[in-house]
Amino acid sequence: MSTRVFTALSRARGFASTSARRRKLHAHAGGGSDRLERIASGDNDAVKRFAKLCKSKSFRDAERSVVLASSVLMRECFVSRGGARARTLFVADWAEKPDWIDADRVVRAPASVMKKCAGVNNGDGLDLIGEFEMPEVMDGKSFAKRFAGRRTTRTLALEGVQDPGNLGTLARTAVAFGWDTVALLPGTCDPFNDKAMRAARGATFRLNFVTFDSFDELERAARELGMDLYAAEPRADEDVDPERVGDVAKACLVLGTEGQGLSDDALRACKPVAVPMSGEMESLNVAIAGGILCYLMRLR
Repeated sequence: MSTRVFTALSRARGFASTSARRRKLHAHAGGGSDRLERIASGDNDAVKRFAKLCKSKSFRDAERSVVLASSVLMRECFVSRGGARARTLFVADWAEKPDWIDADRVVRAPASVMKKCAGVNNGDGLDLIGEFEMPEVMDGKSFAKRFAGRRTTRTLALEGVQDPGNLGTLARTAVAFGWDTVALLPGTCDPFNDKAMRAARGATFRLNFVTFDSFDELERAARELGMDLYAAEPRADEDVDPERVGDVAKACLVLGTEGQGLSDDALRACKPVAVPMSGEMESLNVAIAGGILCYLMRLR
């Protein structure tokens, strides 16, 4: 074979190989080159939508959507569930779309756009940002009806917990120790806040969520379900040994904040439980105290 023919064949093979790699990259990005989009400007409606979803609870609620940033967080949320489908998925220019995520729309974007979508200071390390359907949030009546036939349940009720990092940590701990539901009482922050979602590390998609307009409403639901109410109260004169609650089939633990504590209604209706401490400290951070109590009160 002549040198000229060999060179021509090599170039043809190299071109074919490069084209194949490009087709593969396009397929990863959007299921085929005919569906590939690229957004390079932060002044795009899709980018503005993501930014608004990150910042506005009312917009998230209206759209029934949440934003997840990074493939690590998405993997923690969805891989054990067999994958996920995003409404829109932004893929960084340097990244590839995982096979376990489907999407109605896939968009390539530079770091500057990824940064604006996620509402973070630096988008260089963000490989994926996706909009996903928000988990269902029940009201009190739906909760009482749906859980009526259950023999066992563990509910973590949060009253006035305003720090999203604490809420996310409590959600993660609840899943780790077999609790199935988080009840949101007045004054508690949104569990679908981006900081809460990051702290929860996927637990948000493994829990039932229910909102109550008042503690009285929670008390009525607990009565209908035959669920015992316990309140984390370190200052009570007499309290229940939290480990004894492990034998209770249906239990609800109510947590408040360090500063405000629990409402009078909660203290009146609940049996007090406390974390055993040496006495050197008066109280613990709500996420730490709640985590210890979730472990001690887990269903045996």
